[in-house]
Amino acid sequence: MLGNYERRHFLSGEKIWLGRYRNLTNILHWHFECEIIRIVKGKAKIKIGDFCFDAVKDDCFFCRSEELHYITCEPDTLVDIAIFDETLAAEITSKYTVASPKLPKNIPIEVHFHYIKKELSQKRQFYREALENHARGLFIDIFRNCQIAKCEDKVSLYKNLITKINDEFSFITFEDAVQYSGYSSSHFSKVFKKLTGMNFSEYLNIIKIENAIMLLRDNNATMTSISLKCGFSTIRNFNRVFKKVTGYSPLSLPKDFIMETGLHISRTDHFDPTDKASILL
Repeated sequence: MLGNYERRHFLSGEKIWLGRYRNLTNILHWHFECEIIRIVKGKAKIKIGDFCFDAVKDDCFFCRSEELHYITCEPDTLVDIAIFDETLAAEITSKYTVASPKLPKNIPIEVHFHYIKKELSQKRQFYREALENHARGLFIDIFRNCQIAKCEDKVSLYKNLITKINDEFSFITFEDAVQYSGYSSSHFSKVFKKLTGMNFSEYLNIIKIENAIMLLRDNNATMTSISLKCGFSTIRNFNRVFKKVTGYSPLSLPKDFIMETGLHISRTDHFDPTDKASILL
């Protein structure tokens, strides 16, 4: 799965959002804001960066700005999610991250969340300022009590590369991507597979076929023009890849077909990684 950019929107000039979900599930994504996850009840699988966790009640996790992550909850699981504007503690979070996203039990995340929820609901005078000061204290609490590491910039490179592939899918090659990354071919392949779970050609074919599906819904487009616009040199190759990715030939594709790869072409500010079955309480 490939991570998509989620643009967060805060209300009323606030720089913190807090919500509780039942059955939360979302696909791999990233955003500029920092995030703290707390399992209130039940169990969940969580991936943050290179780490994967089987989370249970009272487990808490920190996800820094631009970190790729997702969560899949078991039925009836309750999860608290807090989102913090990246500027709140940028002097710390722009330079350092926690060595492991899982937070130690001695950090009272539940107490912090209770305070944030109270301020957001009551909206007393100067509540925004109070919340921002509290958030800075929370981040200091986290970084004082965790082993920390200097931030690496591989995520930014990854995001820029994916954007380039999405924009140039009809003609970009493996060699182009390798040259853009600055890595050797072998190292690029390892990094790309580690970050995405698939190799370059698999990802590129998915992007091509997603674009082909959109073009197929234009009744004026011919199969030849679609295959050429999506970077296929022959109709035969186009049909073969289309069937491999979707399970259907281009002509037999159901009108209501939805790609089930967990990958979406996200070029707007309206991308939402959260599954519709997730309930915000």
